[in-house]
Amino acid sequence: MAEQSKAVTVYQNYQKIKAYGQSPEVLNTFVQLLGKSAPHYIQSALIAVQTNETLMECTPRSIFRSALRAATLGLSCDPSLGHAYIVPYKNKETGEKEAQFQPGWHGVQHMALRTGKYEYINVSPVYDGEQVTEDRITGELKIEGSPSGSKNTIGLIASFKLLSGYKKSIYMSNEELEDHGRKYSKTYSRSDSIWKTNKKIAYHKTILLKLLRTYGYIDPMDAAVLDEVENEEVDTTSLDLPSEDAVTIIDSEPLSTKEANKLLGFEDDEDDPKVEQEPVMEVEIDMAEEILKPATNKYARPMDPEVLREALHAKAAKAKPANEKQINLVRVLLLEHFADRDDERHQAQEYLTGHKTFSDIEPEMISAILDWMKPEKNPDGSGSYILNKDAKLELTMVARQFMENIGQEKLEI
Repeated sequence: MAEQSKAVTVYQNYQKIKAYGQSPEVLNTFVQLLGKSAPHYIQSALIAVQTNETLMECTPRSIFRSALRAATLGLSCDPSLGHAYIVPYKNKETGEKEAQFQPGWHGVQHMALRTGKYEYINVSPVYDGEQVTEDRITGELKIEGSPSGSKNTIGLIASFKLLSGYKKSIYMSNEELEDHGRKYSKTYSRSDSIWKTNKKIAYHKTILLKLLRTYGYIDPMDAAVLDEVENEEVDTTSLDLPSEDAVTIIDSEPLSTKEANKLLGFEDDEDDPKVEQEPVMEVEIDMAEEILKPATNKYARPMDPEVLREALHAKAAKAKPANEKQINLVRVLLLEHFADRDDERHQAQEYLTGHKTFSDIEPEMISAILDWMKPEKNPDGSGSYILNKDAKLELTMVARQFMENIGQEKLEI
């Protein structure tokens, strides 16, 4: 009963967060800063909350203030991108759980690359058994030796090359990265600090920022905002968000596929009738076509859950990684099919792919899922996409199997 009560509370908290983010007052604040792209950043915040139950316990205002901070740097909070993170922590003054913004190293990399000055930017691990040596004449770094069997990392090497030809690499050991955090991070000693909860992200961001700030280039405006965020000095008073009791809550049905596609940028710009509609999906994967041929009894549609799982893994083994638009489309189609039944969706994802959390599913598996779903144009003429009837039935069968298993466990108890 306690677990069921907690699940209900978590769900109710999410509904409050969702309603706050979709209120006219909050949307208007995002529009002032971001224009037409505002819904994307609101949606990315909701996706982040959906994948982290602890965030569902945070105040709605703090969650969307974090998303607003990310937006000032043009970064999405969708965890699958790794550009920015909304991190929960406990406010010692109020005792409430609140959220704060943390830029990810992929976000820093994205900001630098969009200047158009880089050929590449990369951060790579250095393993136990390897050694980083420097050519004292050219200053270039080189990794020598071979990783030991454990493949434990001993440090990171960060590199870039400008289009002008200039290139630079630096190396920091784990000890040097830890010392840097201890010396310069204001949140280092906190138990909920990223230095305690996710050292990989903290290490990668630390070395990349040091490389780019010392030898590379970031847009001065982005660099200034990034410094303010890192020092917790961001001033959002001119675009601050209203308190939770000062917004207009609008009761609404779950997003339709058309609405979700629109939020994710899949529709044409209605203001420009001259724009031709671009196909949403072009799945370029080397598929095991024989798997879904009706002539093969085993894989005739609709497939039983066990057969479907086997088929997806076989297809994923031959698939190319899905791109960002395809990943977002699969995410939307799953959310649409399961509506607010997140528990069923997580269990179905885990059963079919081995991963309960969507962001953990491999891009190759996403390609296989998209091909299996075979989305069809919505007959209402909206240009959105819906699942084909076989995929709908098969997903329902997977969910039903999960619910039957739960019922059987209760009977055994």
